[in-house]
Amino acid sequence: MKPKHLLVFICAAVSLLSATTYVNQKLYAEEGTNTISALVESDGSTITTADGQKWYRVKSFDDNKSYVISVKKTDGTEVLFTGGGEENEYIWHYYRRTMVPSTYSKFSYLSTTSHNLSCIDGKISFSYRESVVSDLFWSTDGNALTYTENGDAYYLKYDETAESPFSMTADRNEAAEVKIYTNGDTLERCIKTEPCSENYVTEGSGYAAPEFSVTLSDDGIITDNITWNVDGSNYDTDTLTFRADELAGKEAGVHRVCCFIEGHDEDGIIYREKSSDALFVIAKGVIPDSFISFSDVHEEYHLIGNAIETTMNRTGGYIPGLIVCTGDLVNGPTPDSDYMLEKYYPLIKPQLGGIDTVFVSGNHDPGKAASEMSVKADLGAAKDLSASGGLIFDGRSDAVKANGTSSLADGNIKVFSINYEAAIHRNTHDDRYYSYDGVIESTEKFLENTSKDYNGELILISAHSGLHVLGMEPASVNPSGGRISQWIGENAYNIDRSYDLASLINSYAEKYGMNIIYLFGHDHSRQEAELILTEGNDITSAKSYTEQTYGTLPLKFTYAHSGYLSTVIGSADSNFSFVYKDGDGYSFDLIRTYDNTVRHTSFADRYASSAKITETSAPAETAAPVPETASASSGSAADNKTAETDATDQENSVSETNAISSDQANEENKAETGSVTSAFTGTLPLTGRNTPAALMIIVNAVLLFVTGASALKKSKK
Repeated sequence: MKPKHLLVFICAAVSLLSATTYVNQKLYAEEGTNTISALVESDGSTITTADGQKWYRVKSFDDNKSYVISVKKTDGTEVLFTGGGEENEYIWHYYRRTMVPSTYSKFSYLSTTSHNLSCIDGKISFSYRESVVSDLFWSTDGNALTYTENGDAYYLKYDETAESPFSMTADRNEAAEVKIYTNGDTLERCIKTEPCSENYVTEGSGYAAPEFSVTLSDDGIITDNITWNVDGSNYDTDTLTFRADELAGKEAGVHRVCCFIEGHDEDGIIYREKSSDALFVIAKGVIPDSFISFSDVHEEYHLIGNAIETTMNRTGGYIPGLIVCTGDLVNGPTPDSDYMLEKYYPLIKPQLGGIDTVFVSGNHDPGKAASEMSVKADLGAAKDLSASGGLIFDGRSDAVKANGTSSLADGNIKVFSINYEAAIHRNTHDDRYYSYDGVIESTEKFLENTSKDYNGELILISAHSGLHVLGMEPASVNPSGGRISQWIGENAYNIDRSYDLASLINSYAEKYGMNIIYLFGHDHSRQEAELILTEGNDITSAKSYTEQTYGTLPLKFTYAHSGYLSTVIGSADSNFSFVYKDGDGYSFDLIRTYDNTVRHTSFADRYASSAKITETSAPAETAAPVPETASASSGSAADNKTAETDATDQENSVSETNAISSDQANEENKAETGSVTSAFTGTLPLTGRNTPAALMIIVNAVLLFVTGASALKKSKK
């Protein structure tokens, strides 16, 4: 073997070993003893520690917060649980692993300044331990501190006569009586139902002042303070229901309402929580045949409200007819459906501002929950909608006429969902692989049914995963414009039979003149910038990931990322898409919320030559007047050109949005939107978002190992 080949191979092996250690690590530090530290002051609900800090009793751990843990002695007094024999290390930080692949196990740890707390073979350990295949996490069970290891529970035990007083036990009856204390803006959470605006209102319609309410998580909570906040102004009402009189008669815009609650219960638990912001939207009207879409919000739910507000600023106060959430609403291991519906969707709904919304699941979301939310919206979703997805919106359906508000303006739009985990994930023995083989039949059935009475609608196929080979498709680049590695992300990002699904969609678009747009997300963790391909562009798609085979075909539909709305992983940078009818074609604006940067693309209406536009009307109270057009381009809609502009520059705002309710409304409700003046054709600017270090270690290790293996093979020839 040549020296340079040997060096590469050694580097690869070391790097891969490091990556393997991270992926399934169990790192054991030197064992420490444990001790106790006396409380300075305690009244059962609060304690004061030696440094003068005041801590408040709670029932459960919350992400990324610090805690003091006490145990009860036989004489009824409390002592502090400390780390590794250090009497002054009684402050424990609780961390729950979230920014990881959806397939990872549950993991959390408690740590002091110098020590980590874990349980190994049923014994207490002041060392670090982590796994991606077995659940390892701390929690509370009543008054017990519990460590769960792959389904087995162990409890903190206290023996005040022992030299090392703390240990672990599998017997719940032997568990120490534990209290946990924390401080900060949030203590024990107490809000069960978040404040929410069920509907948007129309400017000048004489709408009533909106009411908001919250409910408490437990009937035993005694409230000490209830403060409502409207756009930064506080109102002390001491009631769980609040009427925001100051929001009546306002001009078009977005307003935010929240509630702050403090309380206690008879057990001495102290409650303090601020609710989610509830968006209250006052609109001039609805853009017909329009929607905003985004993926990968990853629990940064306030960015949904920011996207709505940004859209309204660009359209002069008009809202889209529909919101389509394209997966990965949460972080960490995929939760079960009930937990998703109980915990996360109630945090998302307040940010929607009463605009009609449908959901698609990603690799971090359960498909069943996404489908249930779309069925609950009742906007034309298939009655037999499965966890894998299907028809979730039909603008011409009786359901929209009966239940829709903003979506009444979207009579020429249908949405078909492909839920990631439920639809394309497969298991064979101990192996995982991803294929569209279970999706092609249902997609073809949908397209076939749609073709029977197709009349020019825009067909949105919303799927968290894409159809192209990462790094091999020419448009597959990072935010700086550099090429990313071919087939990066393996099978989970380069789905088997992508080529067959793309060919199927192509065939219906060509045969029936269908307007089809395929929107997806997912690729931000592989540093891919949002791309868009329109009719005439080629797409390179996987046939088989295992065999590394692929094919290229010219597109007959529009294919694009919907916009990574989060800001914390890889290339995600707070982007979303705004799609709308624009004269003889359609416009696709990829918009960044925090600086209003826009990448504008026009694509043709393939059915325009024979289609007749059916006028849709909205309910008089909530959606009139409806604007007829919302052009954001000074060029032809069929040009398929891409450009970028800073929409905050009012000098570039040249195109108008016109209302159609009456001649007078036409005159009064004109609104400008940003025009496209730049010849920029690349991706949005890089703003410093990076892939997590551990992920890059793994990726680089694999690449180095492959390189080393190749070098070794060549050296033997």
